[in-house]
Amino acid sequence: MRSLSARLTVFIAAAMAVVLLALGASIFTLLRNEVVQEAMRTAETTAQATRQNLLAQGGDLDVVQAHSSAYLFGARPDEIAVQVVSPLGTVVAASQPLPVPVTITQSVQEMITWKGNPASYVSLPIIYHGLLLAAVQVSVSLAASFGALQLLRTLLIEGGVAGLVLVALVGFFFARRALRPVERLTNLATEISDSDLSRRLEGASPSDELGRLAQAFNRMLDRLEAAFARQTRFVSDASHELKTPLAVISGYAELLQRWAGSDPQVREEAVSTISREAARMQRLVQDLLFLARGAQGLRLQPRRMDLGELVGETVTEAQALPGAPRVVDETRQVVPAQGDWDLLKQLLWILVDNAIKYGGEGNSVHVAATRKGPSPALEVRDEGPGMSEEVRQRAFERFYRADPARAAGGGVGLGLAIAREIAEAHRATLEIESAEGQGTTVRLVLPPTAEPDGGAQDGGVKSGVER
Repeated sequence: MRSLSARLTVFIAAAMAVVLLALGASIFTLLRNEVVQEAMRTAETTAQATRQNLLAQGGDLDVVQAHSSAYLFGARPDEIAVQVVSPLGTVVAASQPLPVPVTITQSVQEMITWKGNPASYVSLPIIYHGLLLAAVQVSVSLAASFGALQLLRTLLIEGGVAGLVLVALVGFFFARRALRPVERLTNLATEISDSDLSRRLEGASPSDELGRLAQAFNRMLDRLEAAFARQTRFVSDASHELKTPLAVISGYAELLQRWAGSDPQVREEAVSTISREAARMQRLVQDLLFLARGAQGLRLQPRRMDLGELVGETVTEAQALPGAPRVVDETRQVVPAQGDWDLLKQLLWILVDNAIKYGGEGNSVHVAATRKGPSPALEVRDEGPGMSEEVRQRAFERFYRADPARAAGGGVGLGLAIAREIAEAHRATLEIESAEGQGTTVRLVLPPTAEPDGGAQDGGVKSGVER
């Protein structure tokens, strides 16, 4: 049974069947016990009255024999039978014959079969001045009462079956109605393809579980649509970036085939250009591989470090670059942190390289290890023209360049995207503070780090830390 609505209906019907069975059995048992107890009380009351009447006559059994109808008053032959038995077991008087008990010296209350039907039975000894004169037995038939109970049981069974059928029908209807959003969600999921993710599930109430499921499904579709759009744009941009150097390499390779033998200058220019474009392609492929690896989760090798040392090493290497502007280390304190040295250095190099390229000719680049509240941070500030709000918002997008002319510097627009991947792997944040004409500051804020004697880092990477 694969249908969820059918399974829910069966479950509801089974639960209702258990409830009805337990309720019907309880009602029937209580009524049956009450009927039996009432019949037993009637039999005992009749026996007590008969015994008192006999004692009022002085206990004379001859009087009982002569006037038996006076002692058997009120007896209804079809429902109540009364008899008086002598100590010798002889029936002195009887309205209906009843079984004589084994002993008549003790009181007896039990259920017997009388005329083929269940009946209550009471036997009371008659003691007069310490002598056993006789015993009076009374039986009350339960045929009519048990017949009514049998009718009640039939009605309970038939009513229970009818109720179960009604509950099953109503339950199936409401189950189908309640699961309609799930059915629409299933149909929508079947119809959705990677070429059309614009469909959404509408009409679900947000106040119930299915409505929240539909909303979660719609949010998932939003994320998938955005992810597919980014993937499509990424593939398109990557193809475009690879197409240009491939075209250049192909063109110069053809030029080499035609003119390299007769013109050494052409050969030198072609080889130089091919080498440069191949290096650019190599950097692009390495960046793409890094981003692909980052999408699966970068594997960090975290250790305890001083961000000031990281800044000093990076600044020293940047100052050795030919034609680089002045790069200044503005670190004024020891800034302990925890992270992957190589990845953080790669991130810092990306920020410094961007500041060198776009900070403006003759301007300085300022690099510092600092703190932002309790968190260690790295800052790179340039004195360039700054960014507009639109550029700042899109700065971390892959292949995004506000000025296409920046590609002439060898960049392909993946640097800040790689920096963001490294930051996210460290559970850190990248912030950009910039305004047009006021320079740009890019800040990496790492999670707070405990002091060396304070145990593990609070909120940072806790495994594989070198102390």
